[in-house]
Amino acid sequence: MKKLLTIASLVLVVILPLKGELAVNIGGFYSGAFKIDSFSLNTYFKDSKNIVSFDETNVSAFNTKSNFGFNAGVSYFFNYKIGIGLNASFIKTSVDVRNSFDWSWKWWDGEKADIKTKYWKDNGTITTIPVSINLIFRVVSTDKVKVNLFAGPTLFLNSVKLDGNGGYADGPILHDKDYIVDWYDIPLKVSSSTTMFGGNGGFEIEYMLSETMNIFLSATYYYANKLTLNWKVKTGQYTSESGLLIANISNSDLLPDYNIPINISTYSIGFGIKLYL
Repeated sequence: MKKLLTIASLVLVVILPLKGELAVNIGGFYSGAFKIDSFSLNTYFKDSKNIVSFDETNVSAFNTKSNFGFNAGVSYFFNYKIGIGLNASFIKTSVDVRNSFDWSWKWWDGEKADIKTKYWKDNGTITTIPVSINLIFRVVSTDKVKVNLFAGPTLFLNSVKLDGNGGYADGPILHDKDYIVDWYDIPLKVSSSTTMFGGNGGFEIEYMLSETMNIFLSATYYYANKLTLNWKVKTGQYTSESGLLIANISNSDLLPDYNIPINISTYSIGFGIKLYL
């Protein structure tokens, strides 16, 4: 982030003394929701004494919601056709989280059993601040209307905060000459800040209100690779569903490879004011 801002500052220092057109813009936009793919984790366990075997499946499904955001930027045109711009936006998606847990087991004598599927509802947010340095090409320039095309590299500053639940089976535990198996309802969480590179592109239509003020409409598409994060277990002491087992869970990666694949690519349709200095 610091390197990108340093480069942008140096560029502006170089071009500002030139005779050209300098503008600052601020506005709001409607953005498409980030997409999160459903993901399931199936695990199979058989104890060393062949007393019992487990078949467990945790599933996560997500419903994401579009939102409004805001952006600001500065641009400089060397002439009527070519310019560069620095732009930053704030994009947020609300997330409804749906987790479920299925568990079946089989004893050494072939007897089978399972639980009724457990369901949970939770929520969270995904936010990103895309910072872009764009090349701008003006395709239309009249007294009142200007149309600009732009594209360039983008740095995405991401923050993901999600809550959920998962299941974890345990046993066999010998108790009063009987073997006991049971499962734990464990809170899950994702709290992550990441940085990734991608790109953006789009167009902008300006309409002149005065010699120094324009209003604009814009459409932008942001592209980035998928961000894959893992559910982390909230550590602590837990009592099993039957109340017969107690476990001290100290490993936050108790459910390894229980992933959340997040697609950061999205679009925005915006509006705002541009001031020519």
